[in-house]
Amino acid sequence: MRVVVPLAGPDFIRPDGSVKAELIVQGQPMLRAALRSRPWAADVAPERHVFVMADRPETRAFATGSLARWYPGAAQVFLGQYTRGAALSAMAGVAMSIADDGPLIVDLADILYASDLNPGAVFSRDSDCGAIALAFQSRSPSYSYLRLDHDGMVVEAAEKRVISSNASAGTYVFADVSVYLTAMAHALRDFDKQQHNGLLYVCPLFNGVLAAGYNVELAPVTEVVDIKQGDFQ
Repeated sequence: MRVVVPLAGPDFIRPDGSVKAELIVQGQPMLRAALRSRPWAADVAPERHVFVMADRPETRAFATGSLARWYPGAAQVFLGQYTRGAALSAMAGVAMSIADDGPLIVDLADILYASDLNPGAVFSRDSDCGAIALAFQSRSPSYSYLRLDHDGMVVEAAEKRVISSNASAGTYVFADVSVYLTAMAHALRDFDKQQHNGLLYVCPLFNGVLAAGYNVELAPVTEVVDIKQGDFQ
């Protein structure tokens, strides 16, 4: 597996010059708290992570300081300009991957949750599965959503549009890098329908996975703590 963490949004640097990743959440820096809560955390070596950041003095300092200590050997990618959304920022990290890397995880690292998901086992069991959507129950318009059919299969993904009660937990698992690229190509061709406020988010890429003929499996998570909403102590 390879984990790509896009941290390149304009809100990553806080008004006081600190970065969101170091905000203390439940006694840990936010980024560490999020990534350590993942069920695959113990199985993915630090060097299998890629962190994508805007190229700013604050992010450079964070990258050579805390980030290098937490994830020694991890790839660090710096973008000279803000992109048109997290899905595109993640592409800079995806560029470090090859098909043989196995499952590709794009993690926004801003929601804590509990899960026992084993992505490799899911993809081994179902060759038609192209992606896994981790989700929890909500109706807040601040999240992206997955709609299921009567058989419990994902049939649509939408950003900031409440099309169901299955809210995305902000972690997106693709069978491999080629599936991600296929989904991205679909999003670019269908930009007007897949964008939100002119940006391409990661969750709507599941529509491209479905359009390519793959299944998207829903994996429920529990014990959700939304860092970005300030839902923590």
